[in-house]
Amino acid sequence: MLEISGITKHFDGVHAVDNASIKIPQATITSLIGPNGAGKTTLFNIICGYIEPDKGIVQFNGENLNGCAPHERASAGIGRTFQNMRLIKRLSALENLMLAFINHKSGSFIKTLSFSISRNHEIKNKEKAHEFLDFVGLKDKAYEPAGSLSYGQQKLLSLACCLALDAKLLMLDEPVAGVNQETINRILSLFRELKNSGITIFLIEHNMNVVMEISDRLIVMDEGKIIADGIPSEVKGKPEVIEAYIS
Repeated sequence: MLEISGITKHFDGVHAVDNASIKIPQATITSLIGPNGAGKTTLFNIICGYIEPDKGIVQFNGENLNGCAPHERASAGIGRTFQNMRLIKRLSALENLMLAFINHKSGSFIKTLSFSISRNHEIKNKEKAHEFLDFVGLKDKAYEPAGSLSYGQQKLLSLACCLALDAKLLMLDEPVAGVNQETINRILSLFRELKNSGITIFLIEHNMNVVMEISDRLIVMDEGKIIADGIPSEVKGKPEVIEAYIS
């Protein structure tokens, strides 16, 4: 589904990403780990179109995405969450989801402000939004401001907004960071359901218990390079991985 080949990115002479190549098949869960500054977020930003690589190719479902804007990649089926979640806190959970639907159609927030949709289309989107809120366990929070939700609930809302884009590949930046164990269990259960429905998940995560529990595959980065890639139980014990974390 996702293939990146020879991705390289320099910032002021520093290799943020150094000749990274990854293939991720459909309906799998892949975790990307590494110490701070390893290049994980930069690689995510390149895949999603927020940064152009100096070299290399990003392909999604066989299509070359180099030069495509973030909203074009989102329309192609790549959904992204961020550590800061980027919710509009004064709007309700439902309104945040409705905006996600409209942004998917219009391609930019500026266009969203002037985008008009038919009443029937709006009703259908609202029904879908309620379905997504129910799926993530926020059905009873639909009309509450996003800013009033707990941190864990905001994580769930951010995931629902990603699903509203009709994403086939979910790229999630620390999806369980800062939330309690009950919410972690809920999020992992959702990941399994999504995987079983054919959705592919690619995540950055520092919680190794979560990584080992949920991942089909584990990729490790250090100093911009991919230093290990494989089954989590095998990758975790590799000397180069241990050294990256303790050095």
